[in-house]
Amino acid sequence: MKRKHLDYFIPFILVCLLFFGSWKLANHFYTKELLEQQEEFLTSNGELMIHRLDLKQLDSNENKTAIDEFAQEAHDRITLLDAKGKIIFDNTDAGLSGSRENRPEVKIVLNSNTVGSSVRYSTTLKTELLYTAQPIRSGDETIGILRVAKKTSAFQPKTRNFQRTIFIILFFFYAFIYLIICYLTYQRNRPIETVLPVLQRMLKEPEKSNYIMQNSPQWQELYITVNQISEQLNETYAAYTSTEEQFSTLFHELTIGVFIIDTDGRFIMINPAMEELLQIGGAAQHYYWQVIEDNRFIQLIQQILVDKDQVHQEISTKLPSSMNLDIRLRYIENEIKGDQIMGTVYDLTHVRRLEKIQRDFVGNVSHELKTPVTSLLGFTETLLDGAKDDPALTAEFLTIMQNDAKRLQRLIQDIIELSKDSNDLAEDRQTIEINYFLHQQVDLYQHLLKKKQITVTIEGAENCFYQTRLTFFQPIIKNLLENAIQYSPEESQIELSYRMTDQLEIAVTDHGIGMSKDDQKRIFERFYRVDKARARHSGGTGLGLAIVKEYSEILGGTIDVESHPKLGSTFTLKLPNK
Repeated sequence: MKRKHLDYFIPFILVCLLFFGSWKLANHFYTKELLEQQEEFLTSNGELMIHRLDLKQLDSNENKTAIDEFAQEAHDRITLLDAKGKIIFDNTDAGLSGSRENRPEVKIVLNSNTVGSSVRYSTTLKTELLYTAQPIRSGDETIGILRVAKKTSAFQPKTRNFQRTIFIILFFFYAFIYLIICYLTYQRNRPIETVLPVLQRMLKEPEKSNYIMQNSPQWQELYITVNQISEQLNETYAAYTSTEEQFSTLFHELTIGVFIIDTDGRFIMINPAMEELLQIGGAAQHYYWQVIEDNRFIQLIQQILVDKDQVHQEISTKLPSSMNLDIRLRYIENEIKGDQIMGTVYDLTHVRRLEKIQRDFVGNVSHELKTPVTSLLGFTETLLDGAKDDPALTAEFLTIMQNDAKRLQRLIQDIIELSKDSNDLAEDRQTIEINYFLHQQVDLYQHLLKKKQITVTIEGAENCFYQTRLTFFQPIIKNLLENAIQYSPEESQIELSYRMTDQLEIAVTDHGIGMSKDDQKRIFERFYRVDKARARHSGGTGLGLAIVKEYSEILGGTIDVESHPKLGSTFTLKLPNK
């Protein structure tokens, strides 16, 4: 229903309710007043009747005759009751008997010794009656009850006439009030009916100018204001359209990924750069979990949906491809269009790769190359200064120089190993039997094991086959074994154990010097050593465990360490079985 119809319909309903309420209320008070007058009249008749009765003997024939005569004169029903409410005589039915103590009007007399009244249906006369009952006293004692009743139909014509009169008066009164309300409503709605169509056209076609062309001294100021609003809206819309086109061009030309999603997780906007990062087209109106494959990226979006704050984090993704992404997410509250999440994504893959190369080459390599090169230069200068003339000293110096050269060779070889990347090598997956493979690796170090009298035990099921990229898997086992042998004391034991479930788990345990909690946090850093003097003396490069960690991640696994000082260490390798 239109608003203008409601403006007339609602007052009509209210006026009708007031009309019927007033009519009912007037009828109620009139009927109540009429009943009170009739009760007084019946009570007066009852008192007159009591004065005619023989109070010494209520059930006498004289009393019955007097009651019949009075009832015929007054056209009333009169019932004489004893002090307990039992019928003595009733003029309408001489044979009527029984007790009437349970009648409302009689109860009032019996309980309070005062006049009682009630309006109810008579089962004897089969009609509605107005009853009054009053006590019959002899001195201070109540000896009986006189009940006088009259049919309500006797005074209904008066009630109907009053109702008809009140109905007509109230009808014209409220009809007049409703006409006044309608007139005032029309006067109030007149400018609205003029202005509203113009406002609707302004909303529907903001690019066009809409004006009110009416002259009304009373509403002229309103019409002028509406015309001014129309002009301003037209100018604002033109500026907004231009800005929107500029924003759209900028949004699509940005080289960083930008997207907006609603709280339901649906992409509202996404630029081509973001679609290129996700390696998918037409992502708009799709849910983010249908488009984004990386679990960490999805978790960040879920986190911002819960926290309703902002988050900035760099993540490394594997899906749809290996990338380093700098992600900024911000929760935007919008009461009109609903809350949204805006995200910007920078691809830092190339930057991080360059930083990694620079860090490895400049920081670590230059530091580790310094010691053997310095040693070689020192001994060379000593030999050139005349020490070469002493054969024994020359032989000793050359032996030391040879060891430093070999250490330099191993360092360079480890650097080459670290420079390998999963994308730089072909997919060389091979199937190996784990027990046999571990025995092969242990056999390569028999000379060191015999020299230090170290025993190696291998525990695990036989015929345990595993498919992996041997280019990365073999260096992991090699460096874990070398690390265990290097830090194990003489006449000790190294335990290798493995098991295969949904992943391959290999544990290497030694009983060497162990390490503290702080060392365990850094043990996989490049060139980090727990015991620097011992490692350098043994010829270690400090890159072995770094190779283990990087190759484990390349194979999609993890490497963990559990260690206690002076008790030894356990390195646990976990690789997916796929």
